[in-house]
Amino acid sequence: MGEVIALIRVMPDGVVSDEELERIIEDIKTKVSAPASLGRIEIKPVAFGLKGLNVTVIVPDDAGGLDPVVEQIATIKKVDSVEVTDVGRT
Repeated sequence: MGEVIALIRVMPDGVVSDEELERIIEDIKTKVSAPASLGRIEIKPVAFGLKGLNVTVIVPDDAGGLDPVVEQIATIKKVDSVEVTDVGRT
């Protein structure tokens, strides 16, 4: 079996402070659990003080896809949208 690697764009519900953004990152680290594994989390400036997060996640082929990971991240407080932007195989 192989693995699927995905880039997920996480957008806060507006301009958030650095502390709130760090809290979102920590929540992502707790929400992404086995069998999925967390790769990198990058902060990306979007516009006018708005920052998004690019989250890299690796999921085994037989784990049921990316939907459970996306749904878990979407439940985090202060998160407005979660979108899979790129998918590949390792």
